[in-house]
Amino acid sequence: MPVWISRVIGIVIIVGGAVTVFFLYGGEEEEQLTSNADEAMAHVVARSDFEAFVTETGDVASASNREVRCEVQALGTPGTTIIEIVDEGTYVEEGDFIVEFDSSALENDETAQKIVVANNNANLIQAQSQLENAERTLNEFEKGLFEQELTLIEGEVFVAQEGVERSLAKLDHSQRLAASGFLSKSQLNADRFQWEKSKRDLKAAELKMNVYREFTKVKLIGEYAAAIKQKQAQVDAAQSTFDLATNRLVEIQEQIKNCEILAPASGQVVYADDERRNVIIEEGAVIRDNQVVVRLPDIQNMEVAVRINESHINRVVPGQTARIELDADPDNPLAGEVNEVAAYPFPLRWHGAPLEYDTKVTIMNPPSTLRPGLRAKVKIYFENQTDVIQVPLAAVIQHEQRHFCLIKKGREWEPRPVTVGSNNNTHVIVSAGLSEGELVTLTPFRFIKRSELEQYLPTLDTTVGVAVTKELATAEQN
Repeated sequence: MPVWISRVIGIVIIVGGAVTVFFLYGGEEEEQLTSNADEAMAHVVARSDFEAFVTETGDVASASNREVRCEVQALGTPGTTIIEIVDEGTYVEEGDFIVEFDSSALENDETAQKIVVANNNANLIQAQSQLENAERTLNEFEKGLFEQELTLIEGEVFVAQEGVERSLAKLDHSQRLAASGFLSKSQLNADRFQWEKSKRDLKAAELKMNVYREFTKVKLIGEYAAAIKQKQAQVDAAQSTFDLATNRLVEIQEQIKNCEILAPASGQVVYADDERRNVIIEEGAVIRDNQVVVRLPDIQNMEVAVRINESHINRVVPGQTARIELDADPDNPLAGEVNEVAAYPFPLRWHGAPLEYDTKVTIMNPPSTLRPGLRAKVKIYFENQTDVIQVPLAAVIQHEQRHFCLIKKGREWEPRPVTVGSNNNTHVIVSAGLSEGELVTLTPFRFIKRSELEQYLPTLDTTVGVAVTKELATAEQN
């Protein structure tokens, strides 16, 4: 036999033996591997304590923050510059220095305003002096000048009356002389004319006196009173201007005083940074009016603010216990208690966003190392049951408002109806249908189609109507 034929026969025998071994033993090994994988994706039914909770993250904050704001008014400028500030984390007592703002511009304004106040004060003094002179002029007229002038006019009346009497006597004497032929007619007419003139002079003097009493006095008093009112208005205007300038000076001085902020209470300094608005508190930063600069949290009254999804909000109520794990110290969890649940959700951040409710969880006995701003994971417990059968959510199939699990029977997986209760996002209570020690698969749809469940529906109790949350449907899809 040729050598090459012998070699071909040998190769055929080796390949045939290998194929025989594969079919005899390889199939069993593959089946064994598949069985091990299935069991690895299975769960042994057992009794244990059930805890229903919701887990959310949040930030540690003080429940009683004292906010320190910038009270310096930024008139015509973006804000006021920080020139000195204590280091963040510094513990301060009430009255200690915290932050100082630049007051140079305000000090210049104070100097200019002092000059304005001085000028306004001078104007006020001058207006008051003019008012006093106007009042003295009126008083002088009523109590002196009027009587003085009236006396002079009355003297003129007396002189005129004397002139009338004297001219009348002379006229009588001239008439007797003229009757005796000792006085000419022209001289007699001259004396008669002088008497008529004297009477007119008397009437003019009396009229002057009456006009002065009845009209001139009233006119002058009115003029003097008007002058007083005018001067009073000038005084009021000067006083108002002076007051406004003075108040402005006081405001500037108050603003200068506000440039130095002292601690209103004891606490630890925490900068009011806001990265979302690009606000960084540091020396040189420009701070607007009424902006929060630092906070002084009460370390003994700390809480975590979390957002609860609308799917759990009806389960979370004040008084429930909570477990708080700090990202900075996860090995030392803290005890907490729900203190407040908002009645209304936050505004939607975008269309279709889930509704979330602000919830405050008080930290019980906070350690001295706790600081505001730390991130924390909060687990709020809203239901507890002891010694109950529970399985992972992935093991339960929901179909036509009924639920069942796939139970290991030999090498097969058999559907079985179950009654489910509360769930905690990972496990669900099974109140009927399962026994301890049984094996349920966590991947039921590897072994059964949803359409095959129809034949089991009549066997299910119609009272099994416990709603399973969205987490169950999510587990089925996964």
